[in-house]
Amino acid sequence: MTHIISALFLRELKTRFGKNKRLGYFWVIGEPMTHIIFFLIIFTVIRARSLPQMPIEMFLITGFVPFFMFRNIVTQIMAGVNANRALIAYKPVRPIYIFIARMLLEVCIYFLVFVIFMAVFGWFLDFAILPVNFLEVLISFMGLALLGFGLGVCLAFLSTEVEYSTIFINYGMMLLYFGSAVLIPLWILPQNIVELLLYNPILQLLEMLRENYTEGYPLTQGIGFLYPFSFGVILLFVALWIYYFRYKYLGKIK
Repeated sequence: MTHIISALFLRELKTRFGKNKRLGYFWVIGEPMTHIIFFLIIFTVIRARSLPQMPIEMFLITGFVPFFMFRNIVTQIMAGVNANRALIAYKPVRPIYIFIARMLLEVCIYFLVFVIFMAVFGWFLDFAILPVNFLEVLISFMGLALLGFGLGVCLAFLSTEVEYSTIFINYGMMLLYFGSAVLIPLWILPQNIVELLLYNPILQLLEMLRENYTEGYPLTQGIGFLYPFSFGVILLFVALWIYYFRYKYLGKIK
């Protein structure tokens, strides 16, 4: 199994950035960079250039890059079978191997992008780039990968069996984007809204990442690793249950 996943990983790495690889490399870095610069300008205009708890650049990087990693894991898994139909005809290659390879690739890409962003912004703006608790930061990334994998597998089947479901999935991703505290510090929101947003496991992982990356970041009561990882494990079991009964159909998509 591992050698098949490794081969698929290398194949996905070659095709991930499209025919124009330079443009593909630029887009991986340019998309989160565009969002970060855009909101830096907005925060500068409204004179909220810095937060007392952490540099605004660090706040945005620790929101955008991990969230884009989660989002791309979901979308890449959804598109995985259609992009590898010819390979699925070979018995040793199963759809789950493609899903795992794509998830691992996105984790590697966006973790590298995260490190690059921290190094560049830290160098030019002179703030500490090393996390206070590296292990907890790594666990946060792993939790986002777990959630992305489980959700991606579920939606891969949904998108093949329900027509136009991709449209609603894209809207759902947009809602997650605004409901995961990617842009706005959680502590400035009204308490009733915060209590509602805490049901979002992605938000909890992003907040845990920030809290463990810099010293003094205020962690909202009720946030921790237990809920998002419990949610992720349940979602993974649901995804594997669906896969067990429907993977043959998935491999025969026309």
